[in-house]
Amino acid sequence: MGEKIEFWLNVFHYYIYKVDYKLHLLFNKINPGFLLGKIPAVKKKFEEQGTTHLEVVNKIWTNKRFGFGIMISGGGIVIIIFFIIWAIFLILNSLLITPVNFSWQPFVICMGLAYLICHFAVFQKDKFILYFKRFEKWPKQEKWKHGLLSFSFIVGAIALFIYSFRYLPLQ
Repeated sequence: MGEKIEFWLNVFHYYIYKVDYKLHLLFNKINPGFLLGKIPAVKKKFEEQGTTHLEVVNKIWTNKRFGFGIMISGGGIVIIIFFIIWAIFLILNSLLITPVNFSWQPFVICMGLAYLICHFAVFQKDKFILYFKRFEKWPKQEKWKHGLLSFSFIVGAIALFIYSFRYLPLQ
């Protein structure tokens, strides 16, 4: 059971990363910051180093271990898991005879639990890198299937989170 949860969390993490990567490539085309690379002094400096402005930005953004994209996708998977845990908490809390009042403590506990789940299933010892290598070898049909399942899961988690507002305790 734990292995399946780990597998699926890594699948969701992978697809959040891939969406962020595609958005990064799209925004590269309209990013005004790349005009800096066209300034002769800056361009000359990059040429001396044997690189270009675009290569440096892509390396910073798309590095699968320390890049901005992996940080964003890691935050995304934690937030999605938090949405699910928070929704379950609110629904179960509404079933209690004396529900816990809305305060920051349950919120922080649910966020901490979401991070711990993601830490042990995805981030610990960089497990996600091994999963990413495995996922990149999938055939196109397999990638589409898991991509649609990931999209459905994320949309479902957000819908559950929004629906759970119905169960907020009234004070």
